[in-house]
Amino acid sequence: MDTQEKLNSLIARACESAQVELVEFDQFKAGNRKVLRIYIDKPTGIDVEDCATVSRSLSDALDQDESLIDGAYTLEVSSPGIDRPLKSTRDFERNLNRLLRITRETGKPLTGTLTAVDEENLTLSVKGVTDAVLVPRSEILSAKVEVQF
Repeated sequence: MDTQEKLNSLIARACESAQVELVEFDQFKAGNRKVLRIYIDKPTGIDVEDCATVSRSLSDALDQDESLIDGAYTLEVSSPGIDRPLKSTRDFERNLNRLLRITRETGKPLTGTLTAVDEENLTLSVKGVTDAVLVPRSEILSAKVEVQF
């Protein structure tokens, strides 16, 4: 198992033990330090304790095998945030029945409640439109949860 596979496995185990879902992670340099940023989620939402649990578990595991991240590093664990672009099928599934704003290749935005999702399409309920609107995922430039106040 190479270094990246070991790191992926440690992250997956830390998330599993905390009973949260790994949304995505990113590893990059910031000055002389390396940053490992992890986004987690769960159906009821993430709180500070969820982030702390994953952070402690992962930090302990990384400290035991210093070859996984060479040198000084910063570990950041947080929720993906409400304004994060939705990309994967799982991202859309987590946001079923929420209001989305979608920008398609045509450039024209579409706002509606996400009622169904699969690998190929999103189905939206759009105010003022009787039938469900089917949006091919291949036509989507960006999709975000529309925050309502």
